[in-house]
Amino acid sequence: MPAGDVTEYKRSGRFDSVSIAGVAIFGALSVVLTTLSQALGLNFPIVPYLQFDLGEIAIFLAFFIFGPLPAVISAFVEFGTLMVIGENTPIGPPLKLVAILSSLVGVWAGTAIVARLGKPGLNKAAALGAAIGVVARIVASTIANYYLIVFLSVYFSGYSLAAIVGYVSSYFKAAGITLTMANGLTLILGFTAIFNALQLLFVLVVSYLIVRLPQMRSTKAAGRRLWIVSYIHGKE
Repeated sequence: MPAGDVTEYKRSGRFDSVSIAGVAIFGALSVVLTTLSQALGLNFPIVPYLQFDLGEIAIFLAFFIFGPLPAVISAFVEFGTLMVIGENTPIGPPLKLVAILSSLVGVWAGTAIVARLGKPGLNKAAALGAAIGVVARIVASTIANYYLIVFLSVYFSGYSLAAIVGYVSSYFKAAGITLTMANGLTLILGFTAIFNALQLLFVLVVSYLIVRLPQMRSTKAAGRRLWIVSYIHGKE
């Protein structure tokens, strides 16, 4: 394989028979965990239509084990499935996909920066990846939600500002916050950003702790190390 191809191969992750099997497994696992999250009702207390999602753990495990490309494909597998059997369609799955893809880009960017440092390490990659991932997710999700509420609510009346304020005002009041039409958009987008930060930090901590287990660190799928370990240390 030419040197340029090897570099790209290492940067984006493997996509061979092993990775395809991993995509299938983690894509299916993400759907199962998302369905479990919906059944458990893991809602964000102040904005209850937002729900903490265990399914993202599977997607970030795919990232750490196989690489960015397999993780992105796993996210699309989950998206396609949720568009058929998920809740809050057709709005929920696309917003979730935007959040996941922006998070993956941010974590990938942090990992790439750390990989170029003189003394790279998993802890550094996780920390910087989490920081950039949170920022990327908040920016992308805020833009997507703003566009939905301001522009697309003409087609989806349930997502208009008036409808959302009417739905969540009692939850804000319970937290000591008076929600009005004047401050509604700012507060809703602000608390949505807080939710997205908490969601990503949660799934990254859980998936990273799983990857840090000795059993996982010593695992070699088809004779290869975890993608995150290989990429950071520059080895296949």
